[in-house]
This record gives sequence, structure tokens and C-alpha cells, in this order.
Amino acid sequence: MTYDAQNSPVIGIDLGTTFSSIARWTGEEAETYSPKGERMIRSVVYYDEKNSKYIFGNTAFMSGILNPDNVIVGVKRLMDDKNAKIKLGSKIHDPIEISSMILRNLYNNVKSMFPSGVYEASGVVVTVPYYFKAHQFQNTSEAAKEAGLKLLGIIQEPIAAALAYGFHHSNKHLNREEKLLIFDLGGGTFDLTIIKVKEDDENLSFDVLGIGGDDRLGGMDFDRAFMDYVIHREKIDFGSVKDEKIKKIGKKKLLDSIIKSKETLSATESVYVAVPDVVPGVHVDAEYTRRDFETSIEPYISKIKNIIKKTIASAGIAPYEVDKIIKVGGSSKIPIMNKIIEDEVGEGKTYSDIDPSLCVGEGAAIYAAYISNNLNYNKNIKIETAAAHALGVEDSRGDFVVLIHQNQKTPAKRTLTFTTDEDNQTEIDVKVYQGTAKRARDNEHVGTVRVMGLKAVAKYQLEIKITFEVGRSQEVKVTIEEIQSGINKTEVMKLT
Repeated sequence: MTYDAQNSPVIGIDLGTTFSSIARWTGEEAETYSPKGERMIRSVVYYDEKNSKYIFGNTAFMSGILNPDNVIVGVKRLMDDKNAKIKLGSKIHDPIEISSMILRNLYNNVKSMFPSGVYEASGVVVTVPYYFKAHQFQNTSEAAKEAGLKLLGIIQEPIAAALAYGFHHSNKHLNREEKLLIFDLGGGTFDLTIIKVKEDDENLSFDVLGIGGDDRLGGMDFDRAFMDYVIHREKIDFGSVKDEKIKKIGKKKLLDSIIKSKETLSATESVYVAVPDVVPGVHVDAEYTRRDFETSIEPYISKIKNIIKKTIASAGIAPYEVDKIIKVGGSSKIPIMNKIIEDEVGEGKTYSDIDPSLCVGEGAAIYAAYISNNLNYNKNIKIETAAAHALGVEDSRGDFVVLIHQNQKTPAKRTLTFTTDEDNQTEIDVKVYQGTAKRARDNEHVGTVRVMGLKAVAKYQLEIKITFEVGRSQEVKVTIEEIQSGINKTEVMKLT
């Protein structure tokens, strides 16, 4: 069947914390849609009580300034808890529902560019941070399906960015090998991934060497830190305001001005901040400098530097071995980030001819074409991944016993032997966790394998072999074997 790049393309969606985008594979390249003249759409939902309808994007953000109880910004940060309650006026939703609304709105905006019934994407890939854990992947998948999208798969944002870079520079006779540092700093998350790109006449490969990040570090944190800085300097006392709605409106007005000022300070050394009636009778009317902003976010700067150091070390390379830096995400454009990168990795390595705000969505569209056999590319594509988080089980003391280590290449396989610690114990629960904490329950619970029918013998007599196998499809196959009892049980748990 001929690929219809116009009316039935495969598409990629960058579902961002603060902004999202949607791109298609044209048959030759990835191209970002610009419905209603916008290529980046705010990931914001507002419920209009008066007209009983949901509003999205920048209109939703502005509407939320006067009605802050009816708006949600940054729902991606809540994707680790699908049961979280989000109140929009009289409506209550969970993070999956809100994310599905954002995805559906993005898709419907593109459909509205065509006559009714003409456009229908043949498949969709949605992006997530590399540092997301299993349940966050799964919740994102559920949101895409709830939005009515034909989900082909999920791809991690740094790999999508590397694909966009790799294809942008690829040509038929190019031979290269280079190590990329993907510096992905968005509105709500920070991903740092080191990827080796290798290309010859027949192959183009992407090999993940090291992973680091923080799913609670991004532009939204910078906004709040800068706002706290202004509140302290201007001696604004929100505690003196008794009316909760007036207080929330004042904070929302100030935050809107702070966000605009932060963006302006990426281009100039100073900005004038003017916000009337932040609290009744109190106005902000002052100049702030880029240095003020950088001072306000110093704790986050230190975190970013430490993550860079740790990630490079985990990749088993020295900083000078990083060949190029690919900056991804709106917050990566903040000037101080250039200095951080230069201090930690070296000067003159930042690659800037792919758009930091669009390359993830475009890389997702490339991946959608790849997995749907619509890429029509003259080289073999190979993507080698690594485990973003350690995988293991809980022992009888409640400790986390690691079978697959963080940054371990996948596919990976490892077996450990355990035993019973009670006489005549005939059943056990093998609880699988993902994370880095020493105590198992401080990590993310992936799933539990119930094993029944163990031979009733004295404690310590059984040899229970637990094997983890993690494939490139980001699933963990858990096999429990006990020879005396004749048990050999396997369950597969999704990590994406």
C-alpha cells in the first residue's frame, strides 16, 4: 500500500510539561504541523464553567489567570500517580484524563486543517522522558489510547532528539562515529543522555551509553524560584490576603509576568517587571537583571552540574570525549545553560541547527515511520538502549536486591538464587521494583509474581532461582524456578 503522507501519515507527538508539538513523516523528512499558526501549543487545560466547555493552549493559560481554580498546568508531573485528583472548577479529573484531553486537542487541531473526514493518522508515537519509570510510561500509553489515537509506541525524548539529529546529517556515503550529549531541559523534567551515533554506507546506529536526569527539575521550578526571589525582594505578603481567590489571582498574575520576564532575560541583560495589585494596594514596579534570575535558580544549577558529572561517569567516558551537545527543550535556551555545559564538557560543542523545541516531536515522527515500515531509508537503523533505572526484588528484610543495574545495556539477563526463611513455606510473593533506593518500598513497584506450590520443607532448604530478562522492547520477563517443587513460572511486566 502506498504511503499517504498528506491525509494518512504517521505522526509523532511531543507531550511536554508546558508545551507540546505534533509532527508528521512526509516520506522524506519530519515536518512539524502549525495548526492555527502555532507549532508549539501550551499543555494547559481550562474548564469554562459558564459555557460548560474545555479550553486549551494559550487561551486556557490566560483564562486561568483570572480563574486559577479552573486551570491545570504541568499535568505531566502528575503522571506518576494516576489516582491524583485534579479539580477544574466543578469538574474532577485524573492525570491520564487531562493528558488524553491535551493529546486529543493536538490531534483535532491538525484534523481541522483538512475537510471533514479527510485526515486520519495511520499511527502515532508519543514521547516521554528517558527518566520516566514503568508506571509513568504506562499512564502515558493509556492517555494516548483514551484520546483515540492509533498508538504505535512510546519513545524516550533523548532518543527522538538523536534520531532527528542523525537524519538531519545523514547522507548516503557518510561515515562517522560521534558521542552526543542530549541536554534535554524542558518545562518540568531534565533528561541527560549520552548516545553514540555510528554511520557507514549501510547502517545508522544509535547506542545509549549513559542516562541521568530528574523528573522534578525544569522551567516550572525556575519560574517559582524567580517568583519567590521577587516576592522576597518586594516584601510581598500574600499571607495578609484573606480572600483566597484574590490571593490566587495575584499569584497567577505575578507568575505570568515572571515567565515572560524569564524569557526576555534570555535575550537581554535586564527586564522591567510591572504588575499592579499583586495584593490589593501593592504593586511590583522594578528592574530585574539576568544575574538576579541566575541567583534565584542557583540550587538547580548545582543539581544540573552534578547530574552531568554523574551521567558522563556512568557512560564510562571522559568529558573531552563528548563530541557534540544537542540542546532540547525550551529551558535549554537559557544562557546560563551554555556556561554550565562549557564548564562541564568543554567549549564549542553545542549543535544548534535543529530546533530545540521541535526536534523531539520530529524525532518521534521519524520513529513512527521506522516502526511502521514507512521510512523508505536506504540504511539499516539500529537503536541500542540501556536500563534507565535499576530493576530488582524485595528480600525478606525489605531491602532492594538489584538484578538489572541502572545504565546496563539491554537486552540484559541475570539470575540470583533466594530461599525461604520460614519452615514449611509453600508460597511467596516476588515483588519487582524499579529505582535506586536501598529499601525496596522506597522504589517504584512494577508488579508482583505470586508463586504457590512450594515443597513444604525446613527453611533455607529450597533454591529459588529468580531470572530477569529485559529486552529492547522495554519489558522485563521474570522467571521463578524451584527444581524440588517442580516450579517454573514466567510473567512479563511492561516497563513502557
